[in-house]
Amino acid sequence: MGILVFLYGLIFGSFYNVVIYRIPADKSIAKGRSMCGSCNHTLAAKDLVPVLSWVFLKAKCRYCGSKISMRYPIIELVTGLLFYIAYASSGSIWEFLFYVSLWSMLLITAMIDYDEMIISDAVLLVFTVVGLVSILGMKAGLLTRVYGLAFGFGFYFAIYYVAKLIYKKEAFGFGDVMLMGALGIFMGFRDTVLTSILSFYVALIIIVIMKIFGKKTGLRQEIPFGPYICIAAFLVSLYGDEIVNLYLNLFM
Repeated sequence: MGILVFLYGLIFGSFYNVVIYRIPADKSIAKGRSMCGSCNHTLAAKDLVPVLSWVFLKAKCRYCGSKISMRYPIIELVTGLLFYIAYASSGSIWEFLFYVSLWSMLLITAMIDYDEMIISDAVLLVFTVVGLVSILGMKAGLLTRVYGLAFGFGFYFAIYYVAKLIYKKEAFGFGDVMLMGALGIFMGFRDTVLTSILSFYVALIIIVIMKIFGKKTGLRQEIPFGPYICIAAFLVSLYGDEIVNLYLNLFM
């Protein structure tokens, strides 16, 4: 069953590649066939098999020979892995759907923000709606979601406002403030607090790594804050209890 879930994840990952490309371009994700980004040739079904098409085509377009980024199969594999982890970590179908929905939205949000340095209103709307729907099947009730929304939005807005007031520039975009509010609805109060704090540690670690290895590897030196939030939210959703216990053991 786990293998089947992983394979389904690969298929969804292929769709997420479409979403990540089309939403910033203001294109419909429901209409229009997939095309090569270089020659605009419509891709056949055999060109769209997750991971395998990329491997057998040797990372090149069948029609024009242009290079296909390794990012596409990586996102497909990551999504497959996320689906499998959700399956292995869940005690019910609702819990599985919660993890899959949250992590899928985090992946899409992080990649769009990384590419375009924006957090899409459409993605935030889906985040909010799915977060509200998840109340029906999860233990965390409405009140903790409201507290999570208030803290996530309020904490990040305070930093955003103070930084703009003192330094005359934004510490991060307002989309990040909205993202934390949407995550609050999804994750509840405790996990929103943990995500808010952990996101800065994630940012610090990645920035240090970029400074050390970035120039040698060609990695970007500047990354928007959204991906840091998404990584932190993923870690908290999976290891929230362990993070709390670690903190208590270290400081209490």
